[in-house]
Amino acid sequence: MRKTWLSDVIHTEKAAIGVVHFKAFPSDPLYDSAAGMEGIVEAARHDLIALQNGGIDAVLFSNEFSFPYEPEPSMEVIAGMAYVIGALKKDIRVPYGANVISNTHASIALNAAIGGVLMRGTFAGAFSGNSGIINAHPGEYLRHRHQLGLDERLKMVHYVIPESASEIGGRDKHAIVNSELFGNLPDAIGICGANAGKKIDLEFMREIRAQSPDTVLFATTGVNIDTIEEIYDVADAAFIATHFKKEGIFENEVDEARVRRFMDKLKAYRRTLA
Repeated sequence: MRKTWLSDVIHTEKAAIGVVHFKAFPSDPLYDSAAGMEGIVEAARHDLIALQNGGIDAVLFSNEFSFPYEPEPSMEVIAGMAYVIGALKKDIRVPYGANVISNTHASIALNAAIGGVLMRGTFAGAFSGNSGIINAHPGEYLRHRHQLGLDERLKMVHYVIPESASEIGGRDKHAIVNSELFGNLPDAIGICGANAGKKIDLEFMREIRAQSPDTVLFATTGVNIDTIEEIYDVADAAFIATHFKKEGIFENEVDEARVRRFMDKLKAYRRTLA
């Protein structure tokens, strides 16, 4: 098994990063004012502990229930994420990072504050999606990270095409990934499905692997226990969320037993590659 930065940051190759979906925050339409911020903390703590007890390699914190997503999330969301992660710090036993959905600058800033080592997002290109226009500027983002002294600590997974979006200029996905690899200095390339829980274009990932064998590749959606060998034969790592929920339903809490079954199978697969 080839060695990448994953061995240093996540402590394994063929890594599984479980996503902790935060409940809605103040100002979000789905915010539960009766449960308040402590309700968000306790739901996140449950999912974090279930992931860790199940053997997960790392976790990513995300404001998944801040529907509908905004290109400029409110200060309440960003402050709320920092508050919740701070409240969970004593419980975190694995490498971790955070993702403020649809705002890369906010994700960088949040990771700087919480000690995160991993983030994902749209770093380059102009896309039209459900939340409107995404106009990403890789030069700004990498300079932001550099100015914070995080070039080595904070790894960035660059989406080729974000979920539920299409490229405005009409470039195909091959042109997009070639531009990413040539000039945008990605730590990894992430391949998304149409939306949460949907399978990625695995043939496209194979094509990237063939043309750029040293690139770290992430499957960002649609990974489940039945696709471990198929996905990880090509991918170096994956973000997993929906599959770990009770009954595999997006809205449910994380099921520790589902995590353990997945991780037992993944670890057995990794042993065959050693």
